[in-house]
Amino acid sequence: MKNDLRSCPENGVSSESLMVQVSRKGMGRVAVVLLAALCIFGVVLSDAQAEEPALTPESIKQSNPELYRRIQAAPKLPEENVDPDKPYDAYPGFFAQPVLKPGQIEEWWENSSFDYSPMYPYLLKHTHMKFSFARSTGNDDGSVTKGGLLLALRKDRVTNVIGYEIDKKDITSTDGSSTHKDIQSFEETALYELNRYLFVEAGMFWQRLSQQFIKDRYLPFAGFGSYNVLQDVLNKKKDRLGLRLGYGRVTDVYDPVVVNIIHKDSDSFNGIYTRADYTHKFSDLLTYKQHFVMKHATDATPRYSLTTIPQTQDQKSIVIGTTKRYDWRWTNSLEFALNQYVGFLISYEVAFDSNPWPIAVKRDTEFMTGFKFAY
Repeated sequence: MKNDLRSCPENGVSSESLMVQVSRKGMGRVAVVLLAALCIFGVVLSDAQAEEPALTPESIKQSNPELYRRIQAAPKLPEENVDPDKPYDAYPGFFAQPVLKPGQIEEWWENSSFDYSPMYPYLLKHTHMKFSFARSTGNDDGSVTKGGLLLALRKDRVTNVIGYEIDKKDITSTDGSSTHKDIQSFEETALYELNRYLFVEAGMFWQRLSQQFIKDRYLPFAGFGSYNVLQDVLNKKKDRLGLRLGYGRVTDVYDPVVVNIIHKDSDSFNGIYTRADYTHKFSDLLTYKQHFVMKHATDATPRYSLTTIPQTQDQKSIVIGTTKRYDWRWTNSLEFALNQYVGFLISYEVAFDSNPWPIAVKRDTEFMTGFKFAY
């Protein structure tokens, strides 16, 4: 008798079902083997990609010298034609506001041209005007006028500044006393920047000081200065301290009242001209400014006193000594900007003369409010 599983019903399993079970077990083993092979292949492939050297000119030169030679011999693309001296937009015109690069300080007339890199290639201009007028009636009758004008022009490293200030007062009180004040100044300066710290300058300074009985004061000068000596110490976008020092010949033309007393219409002496400007920007709308200017004689000047002649009761001047005369003016102001063109300001000013005429005062103070126009 043949041993045939199909003929063994005692096993309880038919031959067909047994073959199906065997087949399923074999397919499971095959699936496990294929999955393991795929994982191993993926790991090997990722490692091969990770270890693949970067494609650089040096690697190409070492692995394929002929390909490297062909790349080097191929024609090169033309370089981008960019003018490093003129990265700005086209010239906006003399009456238009200059368009500077982002992050650059807008008040270029108070900062060195070296701070604007690359250098602005066109003509720069700035104008601002301060003005205050008051009319007094009642106990005091009169008018007070005060103002100033600044025009700054710059091309490359050369800057020309023209400034004019006026302070006039004509007040008559009910008791008959009167106050007359006429202070004016004009300055034109041309300067050339040597570097971001230092410039040289030459200019002309003119004044009218009625309270010192000086009809005209002329001071041609030459010197040097700095836009901001604090630029490496403080934040130059908020704080600025400019200093200027010059030397020149001062000529004072006296008021007719003084001429009648001393029988002399003018004096000349050598002097030093000093100026300091400090600015602190609290914000784009609020700025605090200090302005200090002093003129100091290096030559001895006479000191006068008045005496009365008993016979005629006339006053006569006498020289009681000499001194190296100096005078200074110090201004503090707060400027509130309504926009980039209009604002208003409050200022307090002190003027001092070390050797005034006997009929003049040494110190003069003034408080003022007004408007500012900038363009």
